[in-house]
Amino acid sequence: MSGSRSSEDEMLRIWEAARSEWHYPQLPRPVISSESSGVFPFDNYRISITEYDLQDSLYMESLFEHIILHYIFCPRSLEVAGELALAALRGIKRNDVKLARTIVNIFSDIVVDSFRLERSESDELKVVRLWRRIAEGVESDLDVAVISFLESYWSVDLCGATETPESRLLLQVFSPGVRDRSLWKRQCQQMAMVLSPLSPGSLGRDEIRSLEILRGNARSAPLSGLASELEPVEYMRCLEVLGIRGDLKRWYRDQGYRIEIAASRSSRSDTYPTGTSRWRFDDSPSDLDVNYSLSMSPRLVPGVTTYRRDQESCSMAPGRSEVPDLLVVLDSSRSMDGHRRGSRTFYATLAAFKAAQFAYEQGAELAAINFSESFLVQPWCRDLDAVEDVLVEYLCGRTNIPGSRMLELVKERRGCLILCITDTGIQNLYTQWDYLKEAASLGRFVLFCIDEKGKDRYVLEALGSLGRVYHINTPEDLISLVVETAEDAYG
Repeated sequence: MSGSRSSEDEMLRIWEAARSEWHYPQLPRPVISSESSGVFPFDNYRISITEYDLQDSLYMESLFEHIILHYIFCPRSLEVAGELALAALRGIKRNDVKLARTIVNIFSDIVVDSFRLERSESDELKVVRLWRRIAEGVESDLDVAVISFLESYWSVDLCGATETPESRLLLQVFSPGVRDRSLWKRQCQQMAMVLSPLSPGSLGRDEIRSLEILRGNARSAPLSGLASELEPVEYMRCLEVLGIRGDLKRWYRDQGYRIEIAASRSSRSDTYPTGTSRWRFDDSPSDLDVNYSLSMSPRLVPGVTTYRRDQESCSMAPGRSEVPDLLVVLDSSRSMDGHRRGSRTFYATLAAFKAAQFAYEQGAELAAINFSESFLVQPWCRDLDAVEDVLVEYLCGRTNIPGSRMLELVKERRGCLILCITDTGIQNLYTQWDYLKEAASLGRFVLFCIDEKGKDRYVLEALGSLGRVYHINTPEDLISLVVETAEDAYG
């Protein structure tokens, strides 16, 4: 028991020494594991070591600092890890998620330890000790190429590896150094191109590390930058490299974080007592604080023993106002073009997602209808995931709006906000007209018609009588109009 305790004390001493070198980052303490030597598995984002590893304190301190630098320098954030994953995939030029993860890990290992090695002579000693230990377990041509490159790049002797064509190419890739973050994506992609023909070995086997993964919320952390640049398939592949499951819902949801909707309710004011002052004849009788005055003197002498309470006003948080429930009616017909960046479906679904998320945050109940020839319905609920499941479907048929089903939902929530997003080719408008008119009379109807160039003047005049109608020539305008409508309804 005492031996175990002393081992733990020694581990914590080394850990605190490593943390002190980097301004004490808030990371979980390591634990002692019974695993075999040389294995460092992560359990709940905490590194595990063995008692055997503690026999070399310099190596352990170097290992701990190596882990710390992953979280505070490279890749640091999940967004940067995703960008490196995308660069690795493009460099490999095939859908090999496991190899891409290996490349990202090796690249980030090189970056953090090159940064440490340049810092001081003591850091150089620790880095060399760490990589000499790693070099003992090289298993493949890829491992040999990396070790050979590091020996030349750092001008150190790790294991006397033979120079390879790949190591010479890597010297050119890393010749600008590693401090310029703007070069990381290009360097990672070029490194992937060089190493992808080789079979991976022991290097880069771990999961990609980042602050979000450390804190246990990687599955929910938004990757807005990646989502706004990539098509769904490529975005999901990047998430897979990071060990996260991605889908269309996450693609739209992550992009929605970049769209801001302001909930600007006017503040209310109130008064509060701040002190006392003399009450005089020219003051209002209602201002006289009789109880306080009598507590100071048994007789009330105006202007002498009479007091009043001073009041000051201040602004207070807005009071809760009535929040209308939200019904989203979304067209997913063939003419909306499907889920790809820049299509009508893309802008319509992104706008619907953001409106639903904002209404949900304001406390509204939600319902959704996704329609084409058939339709999907999510009845009134407080389940945002269920609503998004309906909105993200693409039915790809003709445009037949389900007016009768809309009316049923509106009757359940009179006064609700109805956001209907469609193009101008509603083929069953006249058969559903009475239902739409009654639904509009029971709620607040807002229609977004895409493709004004192909409009039917008589149809649009009829739709204009239902409520507010926006005619949209360019789908990009749809998002800003939906944001304005949400701000107006919930602000």
